[in-house]
Amino acid sequence: MSLARLAAAASSHRHLASGRASTSLAVSSSSSSIRTRTAGLVLGQRQRRGEGLARRAGGYFYVPSDSFGGLSPERRAAVAMKNLFTMCAVRIVLAQLEGASAGRGSTAFGSYNPDACKTLYDHLEACEMRDGDEWVSQLMEKDRMLAMRILEVRNAYPSEGFEWDNLKKVSLELVEEANIKILRQGAEAILKGSSEP
Repeated sequence: MSLARLAAAASSHRHLASGRASTSLAVSSSSSSIRTRTAGLVLGQRQRRGEGLARRAGGYFYVPSDSFGGLSPERRAAVAMKNLFTMCAVRIVLAQLEGASAGRGSTAFGSYNPDACKTLYDHLEACEMRDGDEWVSQLMEKDRMLAMRILEVRNAYPSEGFEWDNLKKVSLELVEEANIKILRQGAEAILKGSSEP
């Protein structure tokens, strides 16, 4: 249902007598229509606020270069992913050291190592992982071999273990589901407001 039709439905609702009539609202879940409506709403809101726009030029969306400290959205996401891969590598190595996956893969330790486990757990508790590179550098000062093991797994996991196709699929699904939820809430608020005396 278009926004114009939503507004028309809300307007006609105001004129119903004694509140006896009820209005039902169906919000289309069509992917293309949701994306189009959402883009239009965001565009209009940002234009009214005078903000920088993600403008489409030549078939691509232009994001101002100062939006993420001079980084492109892709590089900004890559930085976040690198930190995620660092944490994944730590958890993978911990599982291997604890015997949960000992011997699996070409880079597995293959045996339980309580001293290395304690070192990793202590380092996780002492140093918050805000920057994966800095975290591993600090670990390098405590246990060089263990830090190198983390780096080895961090290097292999993105290409051999991480499901990139699933990342794209889940990301698109989450955005679309959130857009539908917000549009539905907005439409319900319009109808609720129109029914109040």
